[in-house]
Amino acid sequence: MAAEDPDPIELHLCHRCLMRLPVDAGGVDLPRRVREALKAHGLAGRTQLIPASCLGHCPTGKVTVLVVPDATARGTHAKLIDPKEDGEDLARHLEAKLARGPSKAGLP
Repeated sequence: MAAEDPDPIELHLCHRCLMRLPVDAGGVDLPRRVREALKAHGLAGRTQLIPASCLGHCPTGKVTVLVVPDATARGTHAKLIDPKEDGEDLARHLEAKLARGPSKAGLP
């Protein structure tokens, strides 16, 4: 019997943060750029980007992403990303967590 694919890492991207960004930060286009960064880092098949309403943490000039590692929600955490990095900072964060292994990273 083949092992089931692990649950995708859910990435809840705060829509309110996107709308509060200055126009030159390209907030409305950020989800596409994040998906491209995840794909470039080989993480597209392991992640699911989900638009979310306000996550309650409103950083100036940043966007809040709620990272939900799996269906158990163990290891769930908020990550602030810089819209000028086009999702590269989020991809590096996930790679570092995955490199530590599931027990230490809180990721599948």
